[in-house]
Amino acid sequence: MRAPAEPSTWRTSRPHRPNFGSTPKPYPATWFFDRMGFIGDEGVGCFLIKTSEGLILIDAMYPEDKYLQMIEDGIRELGCRGEDLKAVLITHGHFDHFGQADKLRDRYGCRIYLSKTDEELARSKPEVPYGLTFPVDGWLEDGQDFILGDTAIRAVHTPGHTPGCMSFIIPVTDEGRPHHLALWGGTGILPDSDKEAYLASVEKFSQICDGYEVDAEISNHPFVDNSLLRLEVIRNIVDGVPNPFVIGREAYRRYERMFYDLCKSKM
Repeated sequence: MRAPAEPSTWRTSRPHRPNFGSTPKPYPATWFFDRMGFIGDEGVGCFLIKTSEGLILIDAMYPEDKYLQMIEDGIRELGCRGEDLKAVLITHGHFDHFGQADKLRDRYGCRIYLSKTDEELARSKPEVPYGLTFPVDGWLEDGQDFILGDTAIRAVHTPGHTPGCMSFIIPVTDEGRPHHLALWGGTGILPDSDKEAYLASVEKFSQICDGYEVDAEISNHPFVDNSLLRLEVIRNIVDGVPNPFVIGREAYRRYERMFYDLCKSKM
């Protein structure tokens, strides 16, 4: 009897983790959908969304001054003005995501939004720069549509990475073609992460994404999903080549399953 064939695959194992010890350089700010752009580096990023009533920024990176410069330069590189920034939506209460929010508010008068649970979490860590030292203007709630002008971003409570972590479903267009894009709010499994809650959140968010027919994704940590490589394709794209951030519904389900499997491997 012939032995079963060894499974074959082109894929070699490459865990998604940052290049620890490196000093990442800013990546050029890049539009990758009609009204959505990336600002950041290999380790962490944020996303600028243009609406009919101003700009939304999702996340605000680290507290170090160079990240404020990165955000302001990125807004200008994308042809926008800081004065048009109306809201900063923060996925969760870690300092690498809320770091510049208060400085942006001081300069441009925008409003800051975070979940109430993670505001309390971040405020419980008073040591700067790790703790939240400024008030937010409003709380994101599960199932809420955050609306600015013609854009409605669905916020979904996905605890696990942090107790109040929020993930987002964002309507975008690619050369006028509509898509729904998902941002999973908390990628890694940390020592204080609630693994059971994380698994339940993946299942919950995946079901909601199915309802929206999500077929595109982004990550606020670009090393997780090869974002910079795909942005490089965007910056050099040849006519007719599809947008590499539009991956299709089945590929998005596989991407979301990656987080479930990652969590299970830590249990």
